[in-house]
Amino acid sequence: MIAEIALTAVLSLTAAQDDPVSVVEPGQKLSEQSSQYVGRHYNAKFEELRKCIRWRESRNAYGANTGTGQYRGAYQLSLDMAVGAGWMIQKELRRTMPRVEVVRIGELLRSTKANLWHPFWQDMAFWIVWDDGAGRSHWPNTNHAGAC
Repeated sequence: MIAEIALTAVLSLTAAQDDPVSVVEPGQKLSEQSSQYVGRHYNAKFEELRKCIRWRESRNAYGANTGTGQYRGAYQLSLDMAVGAGWMIQKELRRTMPRVEVVRIGELLRSTKANLWHPFWQDMAFWIVWDDGAGRSHWPNTNHAGAC
């Protein structure tokens, strides 16, 4: 199921696009949308928190760029975190997809700025990095009273 969703997200582009990752328009928002990724790293008990983090980080704009280019996407991933998330996604996809496709997706994610990733990949990156709360420190807004 996850492999089918992932492959559909990658292959659902127009034939004119060579890059199956860059499908987000600058500033694109998906305000009330639930996570597009619901694989094994997804945890429904953190869904409202994820939405709060997404709102605080980018005002729900998957195409967000801080202006300096240091942080990008709905969850404001740093350039290094996006590369790391690309490797983590590749490793996760390897569980259910053919190696050649997984490597291609991983390479495309790592070579594409996170704010251009399809929302599916940004949501997947969030859940893998979030790691049932162990990755909370990547979003400091969640680490003090009155936060999400």
